[in-house]
Amino acid sequence: MSSPDYDRGTLIIAGLIFIGFALLLYFLPAIMTAIGGDNPWAAGAAVGFVLVLPFLGLWLRGRARRRNR
Repeated sequence: MSSPDYDRGTLIIAGLIFIGFALLLYFLPAIMTAIGGDNPWAAGAAVGFVLVLPFLGLWLRGRARRRNR
């Protein structure tokens, strides 16, 4: 079983996306507290957006890869 070969740019972008999402998750409680003080529904919407964000990113990546083939 061989591992797939990824170019350096792909690995760097993947690392940056991972770090960005990790920072977003780290600061999510503070963001929710700030938003929830005014409107608790907006805080829930922010959490929902953060939970849907990875799936949206994967869907867009899949579309782009299918288009480039």
